[in-house]
Amino acid sequence: MKRPLLLILVFVTIAVSVLGIRYALKKNAKRNREASYQVALASYRQPLRPGMTRKEVEDYLRAKNIPFSQMCCVEDFSKHSWDDLTKIGAEDTPWFCGEYNVYVAFQFTDHKEQHERWWRGNNLDTLKSITIYNKLENCL
Repeated sequence: MKRPLLLILVFVTIAVSVLGIRYALKKNAKRNREASYQVALASYRQPLRPGMTRKEVEDYLRAKNIPFSQMCCVEDFSKHSWDDLTKIGAEDTPWFCGEYNVYVAFQFTDHKEQHERWWRGNNLDTLKSITIYNKLENCL
């Protein structure tokens, strides 16, 4: 009777140890990814400063062959200008989504000229801030 209990205890101890090691490794990997996101953010904040025009920012990205996309409103839904995003990484995806991407977001302020009713990018929009933006994509 003691032998089966000892085997069960050994098995449970090994399983708990493996789960603990896996958790620690995942936590360390996430910390490393977060650090790399901050390095990427700093690499964009050095040459690109708030107050620059959209044209200047996008010309810089194109000159460096950095792909970017545009979307409405990373934070401010009251404006009419798009924000630019460039992907810098990905996180573990929850079961209900296809992707969990991490971007550097270039957030712009509308140019003083009235924007059309629909969102778009105006070359004279000004850079307001550069931030990290996490986005769940392809979700149920």
